[in-house]
Order: sequence, then C-alpha cells, then structure tokens
Amino acid sequence: MKMPNMMVTTLAVIVVVGLLGFFTRETEDRVVRDTVGLELGVPVEHPLLKEYKTISMPVVLRLVNNTDQKITLTADGPCKIFRFVITTKAGQFIQAVRQPETCTQSETTSSVEAQSVTEEIRQIPIATGRYTSGDYILRVKFWNHEGSAPFRLVSN
Repeated sequence: MKMPNMMVTTLAVIVVVGLLGFFTRETEDRVVRDTVGLELGVPVEHPLLKEYKTISMPVVLRLVNNTDQKITLTADGPCKIFRFVITTKAGQFIQAVRQPETCTQSETTSSVEAQSVTEEIRQIPIATGRYTSGDYILRVKFWNHEGSAPFRLVSN
C-alpha cells in the first residue's frame, strides 16, 4: 500500500524541522570530553495548531559517549527508556509522558561504544488544550540520562 503524498511530505517536514532544531541550538548543551550525556534537538519554534486535540513535535535524542570505554545502558523496562516532562519557563507543570497500561517490568539493557553516539528521533504528543503560545522547557530522560531544551509554541 502506497502512502499518500501529503503524509510523506508531512513526515519529511517533521524530520527536517527536528534536525534543523537540533543543529541550530546553542552549543552550551554539548556533551564535554570524557563524559557521557544526552543532547536534545527540538524545533526552536513549533506551530500550535489549536484545531487539533494533539499535535506531534519531533525530538532528536543523541546519547553521546565521549569516554574511552563502552557504557552499558539500563532502564527498569521498555516503557522507561524514554520519558519526558514539559513545563513553563517558570517551572509550572504542563504535560508528561503517560505510561501504557501494561508494560513489562524487566530490566532492559543496551550499550554505546566508546567515542560514539546513539541517536533516535521521537515524536512527542502535544495536547494542544494545555498550551498557549509561548516558551516552554522539555525535560527528557533517555536510558537514565537527562537533558533539557527550550522551545516555543506559536499560533498559526
């Protein structure tokens, strides 16, 4: 079955916006030498389309291992590999990831080789009824490493 052109175009725009946001963000969030850390790439501005209940915002997750040793990643289960919280700049809670009703509670593991990067693109559902145009902070926990990034929602 062939995907409609509009869907392909939408997915392409989401990926491009996510990557642009990641590469145009400020360098202060870069992982320094001899450490392991999480870098987030989010669109600097994302449209707040109030005509939809939920919209998606792309997020690029880069888990960087700048050490000379392979690191082992662990999470309490597959549902806890990726978690997020969105707040206002003042710290007021707006939204967080909701865990599925059923999720395996077995330890999940992976690894990142020395001097390498694991990268993933995730879509964060934005419940439009909770937001107004303005500035927000996205806080993410990915494989038990934390990162944050500011973003702005703008009305169309």
